[in-house]
Amino acid sequence: MAGMVESDKIDVGFSGKRCLHSRNCVLGDPNVFVPNAPGQWIHPEAASVEKIVAIAESCPSGAMTYIRKDGGPQEQPPVVNTVRLRENGPLAVHAGIVLDGETSYRATLCRCGASENKPFCDGSHNKSGFAATGHR
Repeated sequence: MAGMVESDKIDVGFSGKRCLHSRNCVLGDPNVFVPNAPGQWIHPEAASVEKIVAIAESCPSGAMTYIRKDGGPQEQPPVVNTVRLRENGPLAVHAGIVLDGETSYRATLCRCGASENKPFCDGSHNKSGFAATGHR
């Protein structure tokens, strides 16, 4: 994990290496995940633990993580593993994933071959002209 922002009830982690810039975090609550902030941009004290958990678990890349301090449940692997093809983009995986000894439950993996951050998508598909439907 690249960085952790601590608060009394929940710590929020962010890994820029995994971030796909889907903006789910900012759109989920711009008071917690402040867009274009010059310094600290994550403020976990600005919303309820439940809201932050929901936003983190909607992060398709797994770049956003959390550690609850309120006794509530931590994120668990899904009951059914899924891989979604994103139109002209990566594979969105929701499963128990172990990469380089680190366990996570969400990842966006490169399927165009152009990423400089393999196995993760870094958005290179946008520049490379990669085109593929989201249908199987």
